[in-house]
Amino acid sequence: MNLAPPSPLAGSQPRYLVLAQALMADIASQRYPVGELLPTEHELCAQFAVSRHTVREAIRRLCDLGLVAKQQGVGSRVKASHVASRYVQANENIADLHQYVQDVRLAIEHIEDLNAGAELAELLECGPGQAWLHLTGLRYRGEDPVPLAWTDVYIARPYRAVAEDLGDGHVPIYALIEQRYGLQVVQVRQDISAVLIAPAAAARLQVAPGSAGLSVLRRYYGPGQELLEVAVSLHPGERFTYSITQHLQWQAP
Repeated sequence: MNLAPPSPLAGSQPRYLVLAQALMADIASQRYPVGELLPTEHELCAQFAVSRHTVREAIRRLCDLGLVAKQQGVGSRVKASHVASRYVQANENIADLHQYVQDVRLAIEHIEDLNAGAELAELLECGPGQAWLHLTGLRYRGEDPVPLAWTDVYIARPYRAVAEDLGDGHVPIYALIEQRYGLQVVQVRQDISAVLIAPAAAARLQVAPGSAGLSVLRRYYGPGQELLEVAVSLHPGERFTYSITQHLQWQAP
C-alpha cells in the first residue's frame, strides 16, 4: 500500500490519518473497488502494524467522507471512489443569501400559475384559492453536472411579471422582485428539516431513494409583513452543509 497524496485529511498526521490516507489511495486506484469490502480490522492491524483503535478511527474518518459504510456483522464496504464535492453555505445576514445564489444557478424547468389548495395554502400562509406563480428547477454549482438541490419557488400573484427577468438563474428571485417593484425584503424566515428523499426527487438529484436530505424552506417578507416569495430547496445531505454565525452582545449588569 502507498501513502495517499494531500487529501481532505491532510494536516497533522497521527497514525489513524496515515492509515486513512493509504486506504483512500487504494480505493481511488480501484484496489478496493466500489461495492467490495475493505480488509478486516485484524488484517489491517497486521498490514500496518497498528492497534485496533487506530484502524477503527481511520475507518470512521472514511465513513465521514462518504467513501465507506460499515455494515454490522459484515465489515466496511466501499461506497465511492472519491470524496464527493460538498457545498457549505455560511450565513450571517440576508446578503449571504445573495452570495449563495451567485455561487449556484437555478435551471428552471417548469413555470405555471396555480391556485393554492388547502395544504399548499398553509405553506404559503394564504387563504385557499389564492393565485401564485410556481417555478421548479434544479440548482447547480458552477459547471458541476451533478445537481445541488431541487427547488420549488412560489411568487405572490401581484409580482408575477418578475418571471420576465429570471435570466440565467444567478440573481436571487427576491432581488429581482426588489428591482422590478421598488420593494425591499426586510425579513427572511427559514426552517431547515431532515427528510428522506422520495423516489421521484431522488431520480432528479441522482441519489438513492430514501437517502438522507435537508429541506430548506425560506419565506421572504416585504414591508408590512407581506409575503413575497416562498422557496423550498431539497438538498442531498451528502452535498450540502449549512453554517451560521451568531454574534453575542454582552451587557454589563
